[in-house]
Amino acid sequence: MAGWVRPKVAAADRGIRFVIAVAPAVNWLRQGRYDLLTQLRRDDTDPRATARALRRSERTLALLRRHASYDEYRAALGRGADMTRRRWRFVTRNHLADAVADLRAMRGTPVLLVLAGHDVHVDAAETENVYRGVLPSATVEIAHYPGATHSLVDHDLESRESLLTATATLLPRRLHTDGFLADQARYVRRFDRASASPL
Repeated sequence: MAGWVRPKVAAADRGIRFVIAVAPAVNWLRQGRYDLLTQLRRDDTDPRATARALRRSERTLALLRRHASYDEYRAALGRGADMTRRRWRFVTRNHLADAVADLRAMRGTPVLLVLAGHDVHVDAAETENVYRGVLPSATVEIAHYPGATHSLVDHDLESRESLLTATATLLPRRLHTDGFLADQARYVRRFDRASASPL
């Protein structure tokens, strides 16, 4: 949700000096479709199962568009209805979320946009295009981490569950991809120096 919440807060509060946006989505519906398609590709799903998953997604979207109740959702999708009542309420409230208007409203607020090369949840290329297209170029800095996943952990590490758990437990500062934490620290220090400078 941070991809939608962060710009909204920054647009409303002019006292915010900068934003660090880590792998943010822009549009809920497009992000959901991207997430579904990458998951199906990653799992090498049978084409018939892929077609069923896409039909189920389209039926769910049609129900959301007409503000269907949870019971209608369950009846329409049967065994394919995998959302709980609580999740259905959450999705009903948020499925039209789109950050573009709030990004426009926060013009002038410096942004560090962090993108991962192995992000299966958020379309990093789309996010970069939107941020570049909506925000003034002088305010946006983009940091790419080609080997990282959505959580900014190295893809190779995240795919090895026991090593991931051991690293998170014993060496948590090594959990994130190389440079990620140091780059953020450098970015934040710029604003510390700026506040120490005379007006």
